Amino acid sequence: MPMPSKGERKPLTVRIPLELIKTLEEQQSSAGVTSLGQYLADLIAIVNDREDLALELNRRQDQGVLPLTA
Repeated sequence: MPMPSKGERKPLTVRIPLELIKTLEEQQSSAGVTSLGQYLADLIAIVNDREDLALELNRRQDQGVLPLTA
């Protein structure tokens, strides 16, 4: 079954320090986001005041994704 479109996006290769990977994966998992790439894309959108572009961190709590907290 095909996945629904996430809209226009540009694929990027990002080299993240290995020391951060475990922490980011734990944050992604606890937030209930489907992939690390989606988690990072949502974080970038939120940091840039574009919460409307955050697809999974932007959900209401009753939809199974925890809100992003400081």
